[in-house]
This record gives sequence, structure tokens and C-alpha cells, in this order.
Amino acid sequence: MIILVALTLFGSLILLAIAFSLSKPKAEGLAARVRAAATGGESGVGIRDAEVMDKSLVSRVFLPLADRFSKTFGAMTPATMITKADQLIAEAGMIGTITGVQLTTLSWILMAVLPMGGFLLFLPHVIKGIMGFPLLLGVCAVGAFLGYRLPIGILSGKAQKRRHEIQMALPFTFDLISISVQAGMAFDGAMSVVSERTKGALADEMKRTLREINLGISRYEALNNLSRRSGVEDLRTFITAVNYITKLGGSLTDVIKVQTEAMRVKRRQAAEKKANQAPVKIMIPLVLFILPCLFIVILGPAGIMLFTGNF
Repeated sequence: MIILVALTLFGSLILLAIAFSLSKPKAEGLAARVRAAATGGESGVGIRDAEVMDKSLVSRVFLPLADRFSKTFGAMTPATMITKADQLIAEAGMIGTITGVQLTTLSWILMAVLPMGGFLLFLPHVIKGIMGFPLLLGVCAVGAFLGYRLPIGILSGKAQKRRHEIQMALPFTFDLISISVQAGMAFDGAMSVVSERTKGALADEMKRTLREINLGISRYEALNNLSRRSGVEDLRTFITAVNYITKLGGSLTDVIKVQTEAMRVKRRQAAEKKANQAPVKIMIPLVLFILPCLFIVILGPAGIMLFTGNF
């Protein structure tokens, strides 16, 4: 009962904050007039309507909602949570699309809306006696947990998929960089050639790193930013080695060869580990599903004959 009351009060506070934000008057200024002119006034069809409708539902509805309430919920969100959300957004390759404050705001809103929706949906069943009150309490708790984890979980899946894509592209990319450096190109030029000749998440990250270098950021800091954005341990090790050899002097080609060979050995060992684990993992479906079916097919007729006495 206490947990349900706490969830209800928490949801009510968030809904009141949303209502308070909606009740604020809009500031009419130059930007509003420019937007009105761009959209063709209040009644006409604007030139931006097609672009807006081409966007996904999340970009058209949920992100503007989170952006509007980010100031309200940003103050109540711990800084560590926002930092982790920013890192997750960077690993998912969605920098500029959503911010950490917007992501945590979506989590807070869904954490309040889903339990309230579940409470209102199943309350008639509790009144009729079809459903127990403890079960309603469990539904509200599950709704709160799902509402909080849903945005973060979706973004975590995208980040994991992108990290795997970068991991798979590393050896081939490093070979191209090594060949370019052996041909006499600088490391920045080799990265530019690789980013132009290849596609994927790693090529996009290299293009972003080159833009940072062109804007005046040192190569050391730009490569460290690439390491933090990717979240891939092998790439972080490679960048650390490159920065170290650049600072102290030495053969960059040899470093790239060593790092590439070590990465291939690591991938081969990981593949061998998965291959050795396959017989153990296949035992679970074999024992639970395949063997019972075989026993039914082989021993079923004999069991029926033994039960009926028809030998």
C-alpha cells in the first residue's frame, strides 16, 4: 500500500510539472515569426511540412516533448546519470539527435505515465474482484521499472550493435592505414583516405575526428575523443599506442602492424572460445526438447502396448 501511494504521488508530481510547463505562455518573437513565415502561416501548408512528416514518431513527438520538459526534470536528475546517458548516446552514434538530459527526461516521464496508465486500466478489475490488489501493485511497479528502463534499453541495444560493427571493421581499417602510412602519407591523411574509401560507423567516427582536427583541436585530443565516443577497448588501446609513439618518436608503421596482429589473435581466441562453448550450450535444447521427442517416438508405442496389454 505504501509503495502504491508513493508511486501515485510521484506520478502526480510529474504530471503536475508537465501541466505547469504546458500552461506557460509562449514567447512571441522574431524566431516565431520566421517559423510562421517558413510554414506558410497558420492555415497554409508550409515548405517544412514534408520534411517534418518524413521524420520518425520519436523525432516528431517524444524528442520535442523531452526537450520541453528537460529544464524541469534536469534539476532533479543526478549529474552522474546524465553523464552516463551522454556516453551511451555517443556510443550509439546519436550525438546531435538527443541529449543526456532529454533521455533521462523521457525515462522520468515514462516512469510516471506507465504506472498511472496501468493503475487506471486495471482498477476496474480490482473493484469487480477479478484481480487482487497486490497484483495491481505489482503491475504498477513493473510499469515504473519498464518506463524507466525503456529509453535507456533501446539506446543500449543500438550502442552495442554499433560497438560490434566498429570491432569487426578494425583489422581491415588498420591494414589500410598501415599501407597508407608505408606509402609516405601522414597519419591524418591515412585516416582521410580510409574514411573516404570505407563505409560504416568507424568511417563516420574518423570523419568526425578529422573535422575536429580541422577546427583546431590537437590530434592527441581528437583521437582521445574518438576513443571515448566509440567505447571499443581495442580501438582505445590502438589510439593510446599511436599517441604514445607520436609523442616519444618511433615507427608508426610497426606499431600499427603489432596492434593489428594482436587484434587478429584476440579475435581468433574469442572465436575459439565460442566454438568450445558450443557443445555445452547445445546440451540445454538437446536435453529439454530433442531427447524427450525421441523418447516419445521410440518408447511411445511400447508404452501403449504395455499399458493396454496387447503384446
